Amino acid sequence: METAFSSLLVTFMIDVAILAGVPLAIATLSGFVISFFQAVTQIQDQTLSQTVKITAVVLVLLIFGVRLSGPLMTSTTQVFEEFHVLAN
Repeated sequence: METAFSSLLVTFMIDVAILAGVPLAIATLSGFVISFFQAVTQIQDQTLSQTVKITAVVLVLLIFGVRLSGPLMTSTTQVFEEFHVLAN
């Protein structure tokens, strides 16, 4: 029982890391590009990088949200199907 529970926890942690990691990586990359652009052009606008990061994250979640959340939904369904085994 504890092995199955530990296995499910590891699966959930990996699924959540993938779900959160992709938008975080995109936000980091877009922030780096905008910061580099601001340094080159000497634009000192604080809201420019935040706006681009928020827009990039929203676009990633809109485009790839179903694909990114699929493994997490599968794991959740598996937990509910195997709940009687885990409860004992």
